[in-house]
Amino acid sequence: MKLKDLAQVCEAILEGDGEIEIADVGRLETATREQLCFVTDKKYLPLLEKSRPGAVIAAPGVAIPQGSNVLRSPDPDLAFSKAVTALRGEPIRPLPGIAENVVMGQHFDMGENSSIGAFCVFGADVKLGKNVVVFPHCYIGDGVTIGDDSIVYPNVTVLENCSLGKRCVVHPGVVVGGDGFGFHFVAGKFVKAPQRGRVVIGDDVELGANMTIDRARFDVTSVGSGTKIDNLCMIAHNVQVGQNCVIAAQTGIAGSSVLKDYVRMGGSVGVGDHITIGMGAQVAARAGVMQDIAPGMKMAGAPAVEGRAFMRQEAAVRKLPELIGKVRNLEAMVKDLEARLEGHGSAKKKEDDDPAPGPNRKTGIYRPKPLPDEEAN
Repeated sequence: MKLKDLAQVCEAILEGDGEIEIADVGRLETATREQLCFVTDKKYLPLLEKSRPGAVIAAPGVAIPQGSNVLRSPDPDLAFSKAVTALRGEPIRPLPGIAENVVMGQHFDMGENSSIGAFCVFGADVKLGKNVVVFPHCYIGDGVTIGDDSIVYPNVTVLENCSLGKRCVVHPGVVVGGDGFGFHFVAGKFVKAPQRGRVVIGDDVELGANMTIDRARFDVTSVGSGTKIDNLCMIAHNVQVGQNCVIAAQTGIAGSSVLKDYVRMGGSVGVGDHITIGMGAQVAARAGVMQDIAPGMKMAGAPAVEGRAFMRQEAAVRKLPELIGKVRNLEAMVKDLEARLEGHGSAKKKEDDDPAPGPNRKTGIYRPKPLPDEEAN
């Protein structure tokens, strides 16, 4: 594709030779003359010295080496994504139809142009919308609904009475509708609490590989439209996730918690049960949320605290070794002064390799300077 045509696809302003051919995308440090790369920050510019890309996508004002072909975009990352699609095409979709060795229950309903891969099993009263793709080796339980244009990748399990909206993407290994983790402790043992609710997932939701969403105990576990959830996450029973939330890998959200719209969570966040996280709040990676978070707050740490407070705590912790040394020196000085005030003389001097007054180089312990009368003796 000529660079001038790619500029139109990316909605970018061309600087340079628009007639050169771009065949693919590449990494900033290894791109060749046939490839396109992108720069999101000036700190990555030195990597361009290791490569000779055919063109670079960069924001206005970023100084690219002279002689380079540049596509200027206010959002280089988004423009690059458009270029990837233009140069590599859309993901391959299976042809419409039902493969061999598929098991379908009664009243199965499939919309036009949908595709079902081999060895899938469907329960009764399943309804698939238009242009749905279900890859091989999936289990779709009784009463499940999957909306138009959704994609369900291999080895996905959607259990009974759960629903997925339109344009959802469900990656391999996902389990939707497993039992919530609920038990009663009776007569010295745990007795299972029935989990008879369901899971409702909105439109344009993406579920990462090997993540799980448990069904509610008696009502609904829900994920709002536009939310994106990364691999290996756990959404427990009765949780309510709002719209357009982003939840990174290995995050676990305990039962009956509520995430309002536009919440962002880093990787490996843990959220306790019955917690409410306000609209637009951000939680840093590896944080432990043990109490409600107000809208718009930025939280970090375990237990999670306001972000600036967390940074102050971290700064203080890094000074602890130095502070411990100072405390030990002060203790030594106090003991010495107490001994003198009590008339017992100065603290007994220890034999070591550093007899001079002041902190000992080996131990760090303060050695007081002798008083004038002591020097005379």
